[in-house]
This record gives sequence, structure tokens and C-alpha cells, in this order.
Amino acid sequence: MTNHPLKTLRFRLEAALLAVLLFVVRLLPLTAASWIGGKVLQIVGPFLPAHRTARKNLERAFPEKDSAEIGRILRDMWNNLGRTAAEYPHHDTIKAEASERLEVHGGERLENIAANPRPAVFFSAHLANWEVLPIVSALRDLPVNPVFRSPNNPYLKDLFEARRPHPEVELVAKGPRAVRELIKILKQNRSVALLIDQKLREGIPVKFFGRDAMTPSAFAELAQMLDCEIYPTRVERLPGARFRATIYPPLEKPDTTDRKEAVRILTQTATAMIEEWVRERPSEWFWVHRRWPD
Repeated sequence: MTNHPLKTLRFRLEAALLAVLLFVVRLLPLTAASWIGGKVLQIVGPFLPAHRTARKNLERAFPEKDSAEIGRILRDMWNNLGRTAAEYPHHDTIKAEASERLEVHGGERLENIAANPRPAVFFSAHLANWEVLPIVSALRDLPVNPVFRSPNNPYLKDLFEARRPHPEVELVAKGPRAVRELIKILKQNRSVALLIDQKLREGIPVKFFGRDAMTPSAFAELAQMLDCEIYPTRVERLPGARFRATIYPPLEKPDTTDRKEAVRILTQTATAMIEEWVRERPSEWFWVHRRWPD
């Protein structure tokens, strides 16, 4: 918590404005809120500095696509991000209307872990509305504990806490203590979830769209250390505020006794899966992130 009066005032004003905005969006029907959010950011997004980063990333990842195709992907990307933001205050609606909103493949894997408690590591990426995955697992009575980035504004903490889709879910903040907390959770036969598609200086280099990208490897290190299964998970956007969630079979364990090499293989395998998902639906990925070195 900062003690600087002006900074404190700014943080409080930001938190208050965001709370009001979320309240207003919450008053709208979910499908309407999602549509409006998508249209607003589709208009505003191209004027943001992040638009240049996204275009640069797309041109490098898809050199075969012409400018018109890149432009279409960018427009749809902003639409998806706007929808995701507007759906944020409607997570309880998504959960309550799961039979209409969620199409789940591989849900039996979640049910099996819930019925036979054991540590499991889930990984995914910033695709479609990635916040849907904890809702899917909670509906199968499997509280999965996600790693998240704490907001710079400390007064936004309550808004992040509100994301918990299950009373037993523990949000693990990124930072020096995160690995210890994750180990503790896994040793209690509970599950954790990590998004592994963003640049991490402390990660390891693996190929992503043909270029080295520093990639979080903690998910693989934890699995190797505690002999956990690693489950790939994915969300796809369907027409309206509807989603398809897929829980894939666990990754095969590398045939090596070298733990460091096993971690590298698992991280590359997981990253290759994410690349395949992004190639299938490029407009649903978070291209505004500086994923590769310039």
C-alpha cells in the first residue's frame, strides 16, 4: 500500500470508477453487455499504443497473411477483448446459465479428479474468455487454484477476489512466494492452474511461432517435483456470450531421467499446443502482449 497522498487518491478514484463501470455493465443482460463491450473496444482499440504491438506480432507470426487479413484479425481481437472485459461482472450469470452458456468437452476428467483427490496441474492461455475455465471446474466440484498477477492498484484487490468461482479456491499472486504456495496447495492433493503464454524473464526459451520465447516453466517443474499430471485446457468463443471449454488428456511424461530436460520438453510440448490453438483462432489470442524480444 502506497503512502503518497496523490498516488493514494488516484488509486482510490480508479477503483471507484471501475466499480461504478462494472456495476453499470452488470445491470445489462449478459449477451447485450458482451456485444456492447466488443463493439466499443473494436472502435477504441486501434487508437491504443498496444495496437501497434499486436500488428507487429501478427505480421511476424503470419508472414503469409496480407494486410487486409491482419487487419481483420486485429478488429476481431479487440472485439474479443472487449467482450471478455464486459463479461467480467457476469461470471455468476455464466455459472448460473451453464447449461446454455457452456459446452464442455473432457469434463469427466475434472469429475474424476474431484472424486479421487490428487494433485493436478492445469495450463492454458489467454484465449477467448480464459476466465471461464475456473467456472467450468467449479461446476464439477473441483476448486482449481489459479495464479494471477496482482493489480498495481491495491484497492482493486476486492474486485479480483470476486473472481473466485468456488469458496475453496485460493488465488495465488505471482511473485517470489508463488512457487512455495503452489507446492503447499499441491501437497494437499489440490489442483492449480497457470496461464503460460506470456513472456517471463525467469522462464526458459522454447519455440513459439518459430522464434524463441521466454516461457514460464513452473507448471512443468511442479509436475516433475511432485509427480503430478499436467492437463491442457482451452476456451473457445461461440456465438453470443457462449463458450466451448476443453480439458485434454494429460501430457505424456518425457522418457528421460534428466529433470531439467524433462521440464524443457514439457514446456515446449505445451507451447506447441498453444500455438496450434492460436493458429486455429488467431483473433481470440492476446496479441497486444510483447511475447517475443524485439
